[in-house]
Amino acid sequence: MYFFWTVGLCKNCWPGMCAPTNKTDAVDDVGLSNQQPLEQAVAPWRGRPMAEGASTMKTFFLMIYCHFSIALLCMNVLFDLVIFGLPAWLLYAIGLLSNRLYLKVTTWIINFTTPVVFFQPMMLSGTKIYCNDANLLAECSRTDSLLLANHGSRIDWMVGMFCGFSRYFAGQTCDRIRVGFVCEAILGFMPVVGWYRKLVANDIFVWRSFKQDAPTITNNIETFHKAETNRMLFLSPEGVVVDFGDKDVEYIHACRTFCEDQNYKPFDYVLTPRYKGSMCLLQQTQKNSGPVVSICLAYVRDGKLLNCKLLSSERSVPDIYTLNAGIGGSPVDIYIHLKRLNIAQDLNDPKAFMMENYKEKDELLRAWDHQTSAGTASSEAWMSQFDVIQNSYLECALYQVGHAILMLSVAMMFDCVHMLFNFGFLLFCLVAGSHTVGWILGSTSMESVPFETCIKAVIALHERRKHSTCSNGKSS
Repeated sequence: MYFFWTVGLCKNCWPGMCAPTNKTDAVDDVGLSNQQPLEQAVAPWRGRPMAEGASTMKTFFLMIYCHFSIALLCMNVLFDLVIFGLPAWLLYAIGLLSNRLYLKVTTWIINFTTPVVFFQPMMLSGTKIYCNDANLLAECSRTDSLLLANHGSRIDWMVGMFCGFSRYFAGQTCDRIRVGFVCEAILGFMPVVGWYRKLVANDIFVWRSFKQDAPTITNNIETFHKAETNRMLFLSPEGVVVDFGDKDVEYIHACRTFCEDQNYKPFDYVLTPRYKGSMCLLQQTQKNSGPVVSICLAYVRDGKLLNCKLLSSERSVPDIYTLNAGIGGSPVDIYIHLKRLNIAQDLNDPKAFMMENYKEKDELLRAWDHQTSAGTASSEAWMSQFDVIQNSYLECALYQVGHAILMLSVAMMFDCVHMLFNFGFLLFCLVAGSHTVGWILGSTSMESVPFETCIKAVIALHERRKHSTCSNGKSS
């Protein structure tokens, strides 16, 4: 266990960049045939401290805390899934719960789980979330809405859950709303959180592309509409997160080439959006004439933009560990730029529309990069455009305590308190061990949900070995 806790301390660094992953399967509207040579100026990943000036001892305790926080998150979510989620799903599956009642029950379960998911990574760590249009965000919380976000981190989903749960936008009281996501299908198989999102949250899991998975998307949206259950639906048209692996850089260059082919200056801060088949998602807002909103997220830590230029060696991709490490003195602040989009239902050329929107997002992040580089990002002139999105610290802490009391009560009822603590320790070991193994294999932390670092690193290793075997076979 000491090895799991202290791995990486010799470097006193924090994982930030992703190992090579297969991005070719994610290519939808971008081809690789005309890619440019890889830029030699792109330096390999460099280790970054978990907190500025962090000593080895501080890094040691931060690593333990991060593992503990994620293990506790898993324990809470797993408890809600087993005690509440699975029974509700089984009753629905055998027809004893109607679709309307099932979605009402699962909405209650989600509202019970959500604050314990973001409490430690965001609130306890000191993360603050700002928004440039609180009125538009409040409107999204009152009806069905579709939010199209850039994909500069691995914790966009947690930001969405924080916003959906919040009752306070710029001094005004708002409604809580259920939050859903369009995400890659593999996430539905991730232990604990992935299972929860699939069985309880009923997210939309896409296997191939919007165009090929349109029936799945349509059926999911219609299910919520028939039950008259409003939802704030998040989508990242970019589809993937890229870092500094060979495949990642190839994909970045493919996106830049695609921009040039469409007579756009290559995007420096965002990838090109997928657009084929994306119009089917507009059904989300058709029933209640809800808003379609463009979201551009900027992540700032210690006065530096984390999601800076894609080809910059200074870029970092925040994940759950990055957020939790904020308790050590370097919290991540998140800035949300909202803009209402007016999209005609019979739009003939979604490509041009989406490319214009991503051009705007690229320019927004360029402005952020300029402000942080100049040291003026915290100035009153720049910050005057933002309002803080708040959740009650006391309320969320009480949800956390309530979960602990409920778990202990159930354990005492079945006379298995000792087993509960043993399971908690086992979960901690699994979280620490899997993250360590994934970090060793992939030289990064990819924890958008727990255990993802290990699972994706193993998959990437298998793909590399498979490719190497095929290459050796051909050469012989």
